[in-house]
Amino acid sequence: SAALEPLTVVSVEGGSAGQTSVYVNPAKSGSNKYFYRTGSAPLAYPGYGEAISQTVWDGEADITATTGNQVMIIETDSAGKALKAGVATVTAKA
Repeated sequence: SAALEPLTVVSVEGGSAGQTSVYVNPAKSGSNKYFYRTGSAPLAYPGYGEAISQTVWDGEADITATTGNQVMIIETDSAGKALKAGVATVTAKA
C-alpha cells in the first residue's frame, strides 16, 4: 500500500499570544488542500488516502497552539484524501 510522503514542518512564534506561524516544505501544488491538527505528542498520522476531517488551513494563517505540543500539517488531494503529512514541535508566542 502507498505511504504518506513526508512534509518538513517548521513552527515559529506567531503574531499573537498563543499562536504559531507554520512553514511547510515542499509547498502544496495545484488543487491540493492543507489541514492541521494540534495536540500533545505523539500525534497519530493518518493513513494514505484517508479522508481528513481536521481543520482546513490556507497555508498562511497563524495557528492557535500550545508551545511544546505538536502541530501536524496534512496535505490532501482536492477531495480531502491524505497524501503527505509532517509534524513540528510548536513554538507559540508567549
